[in-house]
Amino acid sequence: MIRFIFKTALCVMLAVGFVSCNNESEEPVVYENVNYSTISGTWMLTEFNGKALEEGQYVYITFNRKEHTFEMYDNMGSMYSHKSTGTFEITEDDEIGYILTGEYDFSHDAWKEYVVSEMTAETMKWTVKDDAEDVSVYTRCAEIPEDVLNGSRSL
Repeated sequence: MIRFIFKTALCVMLAVGFVSCNNESEEPVVYENVNYSTISGTWMLTEFNGKALEEGQYVYITFNRKEHTFEMYDNMGSMYSHKSTGTFEITEDDEIGYILTGEYDFSHDAWKEYVVSEMTAETMKWTVKDDAEDVSVYTRCAEIPEDVLNGSRSL
């Protein structure tokens, strides 16, 4: 009888141990490649060079995968929202990975070349190709806030 109670208690403890060790948190989906479909949508800059943006600062960018165009709103260096539009391209380099480049519509100024060093369904990390210290982290969001679109959000 004691042996039965001991075995039952041991089985119960093992079962509880297995259940308590079950980690049901989902790992983020890491994309094997960066392409026009995976980058499509709206993103918000959440971290720049290892630091969160200052209160009230923002950069939002929406990528249109079919047209290879972007629309960006930011207030970096200004108290008002600034809208920029242009085109973007994604290329693959066998040695360093996926490179994101762009050009603004009106000034025809080119972006720096960004290596998309990490990308999940919810975040992506851009590193300037020639400057490993220049890192931007973007988080996917549903849409650009209405007050940003209207230019009323300020510092």
